[in-house]
Amino acid sequence: MAFEGNMEQQNNPDTTNVKVESSTNDNNAGGGQERSNNFQGRRGGGGDRFGRGGRFGGRGGGNRETGQDVVVVVVATKVAEALKKKVQMLMAIILVVPWNAVMVAVVPKINSWNAFSKYLDTTFEIPAVSMIEKKFNGRNRLYIGNIGSEVTEDDITDLFKPYGETAEIFLNKEKNFGFIKVDYHSNAEKAKRELDGTVLKSRNLKIRFAPNSATVKVKNLTPFTSNELLHYAFSLFGEIERATVQVDERGKPTGEGIIDFARKGSALHAIRKCAEGCFFLTGSLRPVIVESFEIVDDIDGYSDKNLPKKSPEYHKEREVGPRFALPGSFENEYGMRWKQLFDLHSQKEEALKKELDLEKEKLEAQMEYAKYEHETEVLRDQLRARELDKERQKREWEMKERQVEEERLRTEEQMRRTQEEMESRILQQQEDLRRRQQENNLFMQAHNLDSLLEQQEQAYDQPSTGYSHCKYHLLPLIIFI
Repeated sequence: MAFEGNMEQQNNPDTTNVKVESSTNDNNAGGGQERSNNFQGRRGGGGDRFGRGGRFGGRGGGNRETGQDVVVVVVATKVAEALKKKVQMLMAIILVVPWNAVMVAVVPKINSWNAFSKYLDTTFEIPAVSMIEKKFNGRNRLYIGNIGSEVTEDDITDLFKPYGETAEIFLNKEKNFGFIKVDYHSNAEKAKRELDGTVLKSRNLKIRFAPNSATVKVKNLTPFTSNELLHYAFSLFGEIERATVQVDERGKPTGEGIIDFARKGSALHAIRKCAEGCFFLTGSLRPVIVESFEIVDDIDGYSDKNLPKKSPEYHKEREVGPRFALPGSFENEYGMRWKQLFDLHSQKEEALKKELDLEKEKLEAQMEYAKYEHETEVLRDQLRARELDKERQKREWEMKERQVEEERLRTEEQMRRTQEEMESRILQQQEDLRRRQQENNLFMQAHNLDSLLEQQEQAYDQPSTGYSHCKYHLLPLIIFI
């Protein structure tokens, strides 16, 4: 006789098979012994799991009298292993606190600048900027005045040919002026110096450096702003030809800088953006002030040949030469008034400068304090957010622990019910086995009794039987009765 039962664990993909085999054949005892090697001490004697005084309290003990061998193989270790694996997976969960990025300073939106993220990095090490002069930059553009209407571009090209390569020639014959670019600044200076005042087709040319509308002036720079940082920061707006921080006679920065862009649009873009928002170059909250800047051609100054000598004002001014005023004279009185006016201007300018410096120091102190308070508040917000997240994760962990505990209890309850069902079935099998054995014994006794009765009947039917012979044949019957 064989019994097989299957038990499936709820909420567990693993299925544990429980198989119970029972046999009345004595030949299977050896196989049962091999299969029960892992369950030593469960068979026979007082320690027999199914025997006398065993776990299931079977009256037949190991049932050695009938040669019965009952082997139970319970593969319940899979259930325990699966449950243990789940608990380990839950215990191995790493509590990760998500980092919420908090912007310390609000950066103004800058159109669609894809490269803006790199300007949020540190600027401890900035690549060196090449100081080699670029050909045909904006500083090499010359203005040509007093051009005749019959002058052509070829004439201008031939005029400037000894001074290097030329490009971007423009002529306005209606207003008698034009522009030209020379390759390098040294050549442009030489051409300006030598060609200014030369005659071209009966006209004296006026050569000047053209105003560069792509140049801007940057103010309110911190003492730690260098040429490289200025170039690195403003390259955001377009290609830069040159960027320099101005210094005083001692080599210390004055807080101002000059930037030459390659195109006028880039300069206008930088002016507009820095006027609309606050553009910082360092960790200091001092925004830069960007203004348009025109380079004044003051190298050669104002020559006497450029004066309008035919005007009456010229003759009035020049009729008296240089002199010192005599004390107490009319000239001395009004000269002193002019000097007092300039002294007043200097004093007010110095007082305004001191007041501005005091306001700057005050603003610096307020800025540092406000920055510290802001950073402290940001840290408090981050701490509160982490505490809330920690509480949330704690609640989730407690919920997971309760779920694991409930699952463990359900598994244990299911295993207990399955075990009780197996025990009841095994007890029922043992009871059925004992009943059949009793029936077999009664059947064998009845069969023996029938055989004796038949022998007695045959003995009575024989005619020549002696008394002693009958006595020996009736003796088993009497004993049985």
